[in-house]
Amino acid sequence: MLKIFRRSNFASVGVKVFGFYVVSMLVIITVMGYLSYDKSADIIESKVGGMALQNVQQMSKRIDAILKGYAERSMLVLGSRDVQRQLARRFGSELDRIETNNANAAFLANLINARNDIVNIYLLGERGVSFRYSPRDSLPVYNPFASDFSNTSWYRRIREADGGLVYFGIGQSMIREEDATPVFSFGRAERDVDNGEIVGVLLYEMDAKEITGLLSEIDYDGSGINILIDKDGGIVGDKDGILNAIQFDMPANRSHQGMFSRTVSGEKKLFVYDRLEAADWTLVGMMRGTDLDKEARNIRWYMVTLGVFCLSIGILLAVLIASSVHRPLHRMIRAMRKAKNGDFDARIEDKREDEFGYLFLHFNDMVARIKALINELYVQKLLEQELQLKMLGSQINAHFLYNTLDSVHWIARIHKVDDISTMVFGLSKYLRLSLSEGMDEVQIGRIVQLIDSYILIQKIRYRDKFSLHLHADESLADYRVLKSIFQPLVENAIYHGLEKKPGKGRLDVSFLREGGCLKFMVVDDGQGMTPEKLAELRCLLRGDADIQGGSHFALRNINAQIRIAYGAQYGIEIDSSYGQGTSVVLTIPLLTDSPAKRTG
Repeated sequence: MLKIFRRSNFASVGVKVFGFYVVSMLVIITVMGYLSYDKSADIIESKVGGMALQNVQQMSKRIDAILKGYAERSMLVLGSRDVQRQLARRFGSELDRIETNNANAAFLANLINARNDIVNIYLLGERGVSFRYSPRDSLPVYNPFASDFSNTSWYRRIREADGGLVYFGIGQSMIREEDATPVFSFGRAERDVDNGEIVGVLLYEMDAKEITGLLSEIDYDGSGINILIDKDGGIVGDKDGILNAIQFDMPANRSHQGMFSRTVSGEKKLFVYDRLEAADWTLVGMMRGTDLDKEARNIRWYMVTLGVFCLSIGILLAVLIASSVHRPLHRMIRAMRKAKNGDFDARIEDKREDEFGYLFLHFNDMVARIKALINELYVQKLLEQELQLKMLGSQINAHFLYNTLDSVHWIARIHKVDDISTMVFGLSKYLRLSLSEGMDEVQIGRIVQLIDSYILIQKIRYRDKFSLHLHADESLADYRVLKSIFQPLVENAIYHGLEKKPGKGRLDVSFLREGGCLKFMVVDDGQGMTPEKLAELRCLLRGDADIQGGSHFALRNINAQIRIAYGAQYGIEIDSSYGQGTSVVLTIPLLTDSPAKRTG
């Protein structure tokens, strides 16, 4: 490597290869180390989070089962006709009222005694009748409430649910505010089954220990908690029942279950969540991020040590690679200098099997070819002179043809054969314009005359098969274009569109200016093309298909000429509807000189 620095400056390829290789290794090792560390931290977080998510999912299923049990038990009261009669105050007599009250007392006593988790059952009537039943009371307590609860938010929520179950979560009693013991509350609206009228509200207060016990079962090594949140982000349950006033911000567009990280009070935390089925709630588990980063830090130091070792190995490899590139390049540079000074017998004698061997071989072939081309230059000059003589002869033959056709035209006029006279005149004019003395580019004005002569001939052939509407912007007349790309498009419109149409058709040919471009439009109302045929033709024009022969070959040839002469952004666009006609638009730039000179 020291030899490379002594022989070359810092702009040499060998020095650049060495520098690029070392820098690349440094960048790659740094990026790989960072990504590996980041990926390892993600994997650790994903695995720990995955295990926590499984625990949360199991916990959410158990909470779902509890809530579904609550819902089933509330339906027993909801369907009781005696409860509905009592809340609606529909009694036939005083005896009926007493019997109904006794029946409800027995019914509620059996319901509460079946499970020991009910704290209070409240039935609040719309007509002033209400009562509470509790395991601590031997009989229901009737009309025990001095205040009207119909204006409270929780009462309106139950009523607006229209018989649906409304869960309020864990918190203080909404009726007995002096009782600080947390309860789990939920309620339903009570309807009269006879007329569908809401006659009251049923409110349950359950012992919260069953749900708080579940929420405290998993504490993530003492560093995390589990909470229940509603759809608006309000906390409706935790292990202590004291977080109800706090809002929790869940990510927008969250899925049914998952995990996410967030910084809270300057500390990274990992959250896992699972949505409950029985209520529109989400169970969220929270863990401290510092517990997840311990193993990731060990991986970081391991990656730093490994990176330093790999960088040392990479520098040694860079020296070897730079040397292997430097030596063959200098051999090739010496040979190229000889060729530059006129020594076309210079050769690189090195039988390598790699890319340098390929370059050496083709350099030798290139130098030999240059020498052969120099020897052929004089022969080409002689051929050019011969070609000029042939072109002069072809022009003489073309003038003979023009004169002959002109004579036939006048003979036809003398004999009053108007069709022959018109067709021969049109053919003579068409040939004179299309040959254009051997020129490939002509002015747009001459192209307009050529199209007009061609249509004149075709109208004699087809009689009244179609009408022509030719429009040309006069300001385009002096611009030069390739002469062979216009007439075939008109020919295709007649042969493939109008000829196959029953009845008379219409052909519109336009030369329009659009910005700095010429738009040549050929529109016919002939047979048109099927969507499959149109798609095949568009694919052909894009160069994505290979179809030989016919008009397709002519269109592809025209499109290729345009792209070679003017650029890949120009060409032909086709639109067609079967039975309605075809529209062909040719777009090329407006030039005052030859396209060949411009591209050359």
